[in-house]
Amino acid sequence: MLSSTEDGRIRLSTGQTAPSAIGAAVQDGDLMTGLLRVESDVISATSATSAASATSATGAGPSAAGASASAGGGVADPLGVPRNLLRDAVFERMLRHILSGDYRRGQRLRLDALADDMRVSRTPVREALVPLEALRLVIVQRYVGVVIAPWTVGQMVERTRIARSMLVDPPTSCARGDEPFDPAVLRDCLSEAGAFVELAVWVLRRSGAPVSADWLRSQQTVLDVFHTDDIARANGIDVAADWTRRMQVVKAARSAALADDVALCAVRLTELAELLIALPERFRSAETA
Repeated sequence: MLSSTEDGRIRLSTGQTAPSAIGAAVQDGDLMTGLLRVESDVISATSATSAASATSATGAGPSAAGASASAGGGVADPLGVPRNLLRDAVFERMLRHILSGDYRRGQRLRLDALADDMRVSRTPVREALVPLEALRLVIVQRYVGVVIAPWTVGQMVERTRIARSMLVDPPTSCARGDEPFDPAVLRDCLSEAGAFVELAVWVLRRSGAPVSADWLRSQQTVLDVFHTDDIARANGIDVAADWTRRMQVVKAARSAALADDVALCAVRLTELAELLIALPERFRSAETA
């Protein structure tokens, strides 16, 4: 089920638990607010949309969600939530179901069933399938529906390996950028892998490799979610192992970025990539049935 948060975004419940040392490990406040918070209230849109539907049914006036859609220029779904927000919410929810094994590899899913399960129309589900297919996590087949792709943990590792190689030898094709690093981009990261991508995107843009940065940006959500505690555990990986070390490297890379030291930030991120790549090697992934 989907619901809107106070800031108008749609968030999905992750059920993630942060490592117990998290509070003691970070003292600098604004470092990755999202990564460092323990939250289980990320996305669900029922109470807000139910209230909106009730208001609309009684003729009491436009719902808050409908007003928000008008203000934001988004097209409202029958639930009264802007369709672009529903698309993102459906994408995140399906992503978690796929990576956790709730949707099994090779499983066929009907579009109508997906829409009914999430209490949305078919349109945001179709829109959410586009990036999922681009990430090679689903296969959309005419007359068949949606088939969960036979993805592997190795493919997640490959994404990090590619990012590492880009950092070691950026495929520069343009003039180097000069934009300063904005630490605010780390606030919504759920894992150190998400922070890795955000920092690496900045390094690549500053190094004159915007196309590589765009590709890596497209991988941010899948890598971020895959390395959260519950999803990693579902794939036989204990992300608590060396977690403190990885956080130290993230903080070092962030400090280098804030000091505008692109080269040092790249070195720290390469180290972080090695630590992330090593995780599945230490804890052999259990393939979901």
